[in-house]
Amino acid sequence: MNAFEKLWDLVKENWIAFLPLFTNMQEPLSKAAFKAIFSYNYSSRGTNHREAQEDTIYSWEMVLNMIEDKVTELRFEDLLIFITGTDEVPTLGFPRKPCIDFYEQEGGQRRLPYASTCMMCLYLPRGVTQEEELHRMLYWAVKESLGFGKV
Repeated sequence: MNAFEKLWDLVKENWIAFLPLFTNMQEPLSKAAFKAIFSYNYSSRGTNHREAQEDTIYSWEMVLNMIEDKVTELRFEDLLIFITGTDEVPTLGFPRKPCIDFYEQEGGQRRLPYASTCMMCLYLPRGVTQEEELHRMLYWAVKESLGFGKV
């Protein structure tokens, strides 16, 4: 590194300034920090779809509480990997906000939540009113998916 204008000497002299560059200083995600990452794609107010989406988001909030309280094996980082492909928020943030969108369940069937890491979007089913049900669905989707680095 010294071949480039004595860069290594500069790093040694100012090691505190370079510490974030050479070490992982990322702290575990909190619920508030995790929630702030996302935008939500809601339907228009007053529609049945919007009401069902709000039911799901209430269950989503309860699942996030479970993660924060450590009463589940799921972690915020697990969800972030599932949605974006990375386990931490980049230093300069994401190029665009990851989103949460919704889908309709077909009659009598339960399709698991899914994500698009290219679009950085998590798709949740509309109308999930039980936090345990959404937790089970998310847990199964996240933990049983091939995911990054699991192949």
